[in-house]
Amino acid sequence: MSPTERPAASSRDPLADFPLGAESGGAPGHPAPAALREAPAESVATLSGRALAFAADLAGTSLAVTLALVAAVAVTGRAPRLSGLPWAAAFGLAFSFAFVVLPLSLFGRTVGMSLAGIAASGGPAGRALTPSEAARRWAGTAATALSLGLALLFTSRDPLHPTPADRFSRRALVQEAGG
Repeated sequence: MSPTERPAASSRDPLADFPLGAESGGAPGHPAPAALREAPAESVATLSGRALAFAADLAGTSLAVTLALVAAVAVTGRAPRLSGLPWAAAFGLAFSFAFVVLPLSLFGRTVGMSLAGIAASGGPAGRALTPSEAARRWAGTAATALSLGLALLFTSRDPLHPTPADRFSRRALVQEAGG
């Protein structure tokens, strides 16, 4: 069956928009979501949408670290010492990496990106990010956060790749259809 002969996804099909699959970026019989295909320049995600996605992902990571600290206090009955903060920071970085890279490589968007209505562009093959691209996007976002956003001043002249994360991963973020 050719791609043009595929039946339209039924509204009762629970996996109609599930973005996993082979080369097409979608499950068999289900094309990749429009946000994961190559997008024109005018649909590139805005900085406000990116900021919302970053804030939501940061809140998710902060919640996980806080819950881990609360659980440690509940188990040990003692408050964490100042010397334990580097361990909490290392856990936060590791959790942040997993919280961002896994969804990006599986679905082309993080939880925060879904809330903001943005996703990674599909690239030339119309596919989701590879784990390497997702890790480079995380590193670019971390570099931007460590520079307190100053890195955005030097990269804002190119509308297709305005952030270090876009440049490192070689994928822009785009507005999802209807987002």
